[in-house]
Amino acid sequence: FGLRNPWRFSFDRQTGLLYAADVGQGNYEEIDVIEKGKNYGWNIMEGNHCFKTSSCQQNNLIKPIAEYNHSEGISVTGGFVYRGKKYPQLNGIYFYADYGSGNLWGLKYDGKKLIWLQKLLQMNLNPSSFGEDAEGEIYVVGHSQGEVWRLEIAQ
Repeated sequence: FGLRNPWRFSFDRQTGLLYAADVGQGNYEEIDVIEKGKNYGWNIMEGNHCFKTSSCQQNNLIKPIAEYNHSEGISVTGGFVYRGKKYPQLNGIYFYADYGSGNLWGLKYDGKKLIWLQKLLQMNLNPSSFGEDAEGEIYVVGHSQGEVWRLEIAQ
């Protein structure tokens, strides 16, 4: 309830938290952690901002855990929380991207609050989806390019 255009949901295989990327209307893209029966604010809010309303009544609305504005991208693509074995230093990071800019972000959420957020790189592709293999390694799908890329740390 209160989501505008969720573009990819995923469960964290360790914590069971459900992450959703929600594409905004005009200015903001957001990442939400979904709980049963909660209202995520659309069409009163876009991200953490009032959206074309005079009252902007925010009681009982759940705010996103992260957002970015359209100077950094135009359409969020949800990803996965890394739980692989290859890169233990990435454990617990939720990866997501923007379809228009190719920006890739990572964030850590402790179940109550955001504890880390960083833009990691700009990919030369339009990420339309993410995937996760049986070992918890993460893949990015480039829509226009027709390619699948595995997330790896540069050597």
